[in-house]
Amino acid sequence: MINVFLLAAMALALAGGVASDDTFTTGKNLAVSPTMEQAGKDYNKFAVVIGIVYDNYEFGVINFADRDAGSVYGLLTEKLGYPEENVVLLQNHEATRENIMAALEGLAENPAIDAGAEVTVFYSGHGVRSAPDVGLNIPGREPGYAIVPFDFLGFDYRSGAGLIWDRELADVLGRIEPGKMWVMIDSCNAGGFTRPGITGPNRVVTLSSRAEEMSNEIDGAGRGVFTYFLVEEGLARGLSVEQAFSNSVPPAAGHGQTPQIVDQYPGNLFLR
Repeated sequence: MINVFLLAAMALALAGGVASDDTFTTGKNLAVSPTMEQAGKDYNKFAVVIGIVYDNYEFGVINFADRDAGSVYGLLTEKLGYPEENVVLLQNHEATRENIMAALEGLAENPAIDAGAEVTVFYSGHGVRSAPDVGLNIPGREPGYAIVPFDFLGFDYRSGAGLIWDRELADVLGRIEPGKMWVMIDSCNAGGFTRPGITGPNRVVTLSSRAEEMSNEIDGAGRGVFTYFLVEEGLARGLSVEQAFSNSVPPAAGHGQTPQIVDQYPGNLFLR
C-alpha cells in the first residue's frame, strides 16, 4: 500500500507533545469518551470518506482501501451520530479527481460548518511524492506529495496532472473552519501531508507513515495497518483520536511503518 511526510518539530511544539523515535504523541490526559454508546444523530457533523482499490498496478497493489473507507463510514454513521446525508462516501471508481475535489469543496463552501461543527476527512489509497531521487521526478516542480484518484491514468500523471497535490489539499481544507476536525491519510509517504491548511487550529491530523515510508495492509484483517489499529481498535472502542493514535504506534511499527500526528486541538478530540 502506498502512503504520505515527516512531522516537523514546529508542529510538535504546537501540539504540546513529546517525541520518541520519530513518533509524536500529545502528552494530554487521554481518556475514554463517556458518550460513545449509541450516539444520536447530530446534524452539525459532516464528513468526506475516500477509499480506493485501483484497476491497475502502476503504483503497486492495494487490496483493502475501499474496506477501510467502508469501516470509517460505518463508524461515523452508526456509532458516532453522523447523519448519512452529511457524509460523502467515495469508493473505487467513484473517487475520481473531479468527485474528490467537489466533495472537499462542498465542505469548504458549506455555510452550516461553523465553530459548533465537527468534520472528518478520511483517505485511504495511494500516496506519492515528487523528489529528485524518488517517486515522480517532475522537472521544475518543487518536492511535494499527492494522493492518487482512481482515474489518474486518464491524465499525464508523470508530469503531475490528474493527481491531487498537498498544496491543493491545503487550499481546500484550510477553508474548512469547524470547531473540531479530524483528518486522516492512510497511504504511502503519508507523513508528507503536513502543509498548513491540511494542518491547522482545532484539528488533529493522523498520518499512517513517515514521509519516506511505505504503508501496508493486513491480509487477515482486510484493512490497512493504520486504519485497523487506529480506527477499529481505537476509535470504535470510544478512545479519543490522540489515544487511538498512541495505541496504534507500537503495532504499526511491527508492520514497518511509523505513524505521525499533528495535534492542534485543545484538549482531547473525541468524535461523539
